[in-house]
Parts: sequence; C-alpha cells; structure tokens
Amino acid sequence: MNPTLESISAVLSGLALRTSAAVERRRTLRRIARFPNHRLHDIGLERDWDGSVLRNGRAI
Repeated sequence: MNPTLESISAVLSGLALRTSAAVERRRTLRRIARFPNHRLHDIGLERDWDGSVLRNGRAI
C-alpha cells in the first residue's frame, strides 16, 4: 500500500476511535444524569445546584 494512503488510513482510524469514544461518553453521562441524588452519592458523585453532575467538586 502507498505510504500516503497508509497515513491517511491511520488518521481516519484515529478520528473514528475518538468519535466513538466521545459518543459513548455522552451516552454514559446522559444515563448518569438521570440517577437520583442518593445513587449519585453512592458512586462518588454529586449534583450541583444547577443539576450538573460533579465528581470531587468538578464537572465530569
């Protein structure tokens, strides 16, 4: 295979992995955001006054 095509293929593969990881992270955060406050606390998270989910005082 042509070295240029190999490098393009590697870049596209990296972008696809990053995109799928970002989609999975958003899906997980949406699922966690629906947890009640006591369940968030059980797994080491908390809800801020505006409804965002925090870990150690920082948004996740």
